[in-house]
This record gives sequence, structure tokens and C-alpha cells, in this order.
Amino acid sequence: MNTKESDSLIKAWHQRAVALERFSFTCRKTFKTSPEVLFPLLCPTTEFDWLPGFECELLHSKSGYAEYNAIFSTNVFGPEEIWVCTRYEANKAVDYSSVCKESCGKLDITLVDNYDGTVTGTWVVTKSALCPDIHWTKTEIEEGRARLAQIIDWLDHYVVTGEMAS
Repeated sequence: MNTKESDSLIKAWHQRAVALERFSFTCRKTFKTSPEVLFPLLCPTTEFDWLPGFECELLHSKSGYAEYNAIFSTNVFGPEEIWVCTRYEANKAVDYSSVCKESCGKLDITLVDNYDGTVTGTWVVTKSALCPDIHWTKTEIEEGRARLAQIIDWLDHYVVTGEMAS
């Protein structure tokens, strides 16, 4: 296979490309429930029930809930972003990709049934700058991790009590 042209283009791109920033972090929590109870709550529509202050606009969804290729917008996490559900495996995994003018992001959520009345959820956040003047400080990244941990705690509160945290 002749890859001379693409190899040349990649070499030139690497020589002139500006390294854009990217960060990633993971949060994990075990919930005293089943995947069948927890999974439906990982949806922008149901987040109105358990996430204090959550706002979004559903743009595309046949069911009105999370589903593959559902699209919504929100500015809860900073500038307004468009989110697309890029993976939907009921009771197992849901992934969302987001984009705004300065950055794009990925939120991958997986659930593992521990077969003891608990389920462990893992949230992986990846954020990528789309322009060279976007820089995140360690403090901003840690604040993002802390915000996600708080959101996960609110989800746990809802699972345990059936009520939104105040």
C-alpha cells in the first residue's frame, strides 16, 4: 500500500501544528441500586428531576429521553454547548460528545453491575481545546473534577431518597 502522500501530509502537519490543550479525568462511585434504576437517570431530560439548577434544551430525540444521536444544548458547565449522545447501551454505557466555539468534550459513562445490589459508575471526562489561546489551569481542571463529583453525589442522593438534593 502506498501511503507516501498521506505520510507527507502528516509530517507537514506535525511540523506546523500548534499543540492544542487537552485534559481528562475520571470519577467513580458505587451506588446501592441496580443498573436498571441508575441508567435512566443518566439522561438530560431526567436530570431535571435530580440535578439542582440543571437547564437544557432538547433539540432531537424521538423518545424525549437519551437515545443514540439525541441532541441537546446546555450552558450549565460554562459556555453554551451542543451535546450529542454518541453511544447508548441500555443499563451499561452512555457517551456524550459536546462542542462549543472554543472546545469540544467527551463524557463517557459506564455502569458495572456488582451483583450484590450495587452498581459502580465510572465517568470519564475529556476536554479538548479547538484554538491555541485556550488554556486550562490545574485549578480549573480540579474544579471541574470537584463539580462532577458533586453532581454524582446529587445523583446518589436522588437514588437513595427519591428527592432532589437541596
